[in-house]
Amino acid sequence: MNKQRLILCFVILTLLATTRLCNAQDQQPSEEQLGRVLRRFPQADTDKDGKLTKEEAQQFLKSRQMNRRQTAPAQPTEAGDAKLTETLDRMNAQFTNVQVELLEWPDELHKKLGKMTKLALVTRPIKKVDGKRPLLINLHGGGPRWFNNSFQQQLELAQKVGMKRGFDLAELAGKNLIVLDPNTAERWNADWLDTMLDFVLETYPEIDKDRVYVMGYSAGGGATWRWINQSADRFAAAAPCGFNGGSVNDDPKKLAKLPIWAMAGGDDGKNPIGIRKMVERLKAAGNANVKQTEFEGADHRAGGKAVFSTAELVDWMLGFKRTKIAE
Repeated sequence: MNKQRLILCFVILTLLATTRLCNAQDQQPSEEQLGRVLRRFPQADTDKDGKLTKEEAQQFLKSRQMNRRQTAPAQPTEAGDAKLTETLDRMNAQFTNVQVELLEWPDELHKKLGKMTKLALVTRPIKKVDGKRPLLINLHGGGPRWFNNSFQQQLELAQKVGMKRGFDLAELAGKNLIVLDPNTAERWNADWLDTMLDFVLETYPEIDKDRVYVMGYSAGGGATWRWINQSADRFAAAAPCGFNGGSVNDDPKKLAKLPIWAMAGGDDGKNPIGIRKMVERLKAAGNANVKQTEFEGADHRAGGKAVFSTAELVDWMLGFKRTKIAE
């Protein structure tokens, strides 16, 4: 099966919300499958008669393919790619507002991304809207036990323990934005992330450069903090969550104009205290758009689930545009 047929199979699998249709491109959709597509994508019913024909389904599929960039995310190259495709298929079957796709960094770029993995996830709203879209970048947490797993194993582990990511927040919020969940095999590095963002903004003109947001939880929260301290003028707002609040040696004046919402579980060890102190330093430096949330009784894992269940965070972020910060 060639690459084009693999991509077509993946799209059809997602549209029909099934987990196993190995020869989907050679089969006609059943009435039950057409019904599921209609419930999920009522706009596919072009004649508005309340029924979906196979011709309408095919036309809708073609239109969705045309709406995507010609440089669509490549198929996975790591071992076990069939399982990875099935995992994404199951994820998308649960979503009604967004669709998650694989993104494979080009070889030349990947050489500059340190220990970031070749694969990432990009999430787009199902409903097409004209014009530029905001971008939310979510940096995952983790440690040796997480980093030592393959991309496929990480997705399965996240589902098993109920770990949430940027695509979950995008589905919950239901807003017109693109979400990027990059992946790394060790601690995040701000230089790698700047290189990644340069590529993304150059490659995807549909992204509004003045509405780029970043967030992360646990180790991802610490990475968010380090990245905005290095490159504050690249972002419209940030949410460093579930970490120790950074160093007292950081210069909060560099972040005086960047809206920041920090969150942590109330029972997450030293993290809530560290975040409180971080917020105090930011306010003292003149930041008028800094806020914090503590989830009462939540430990580290529960705090993470709470962060990615806070749809208001997306609404809050989207209320800001990038402000140039004087050096």
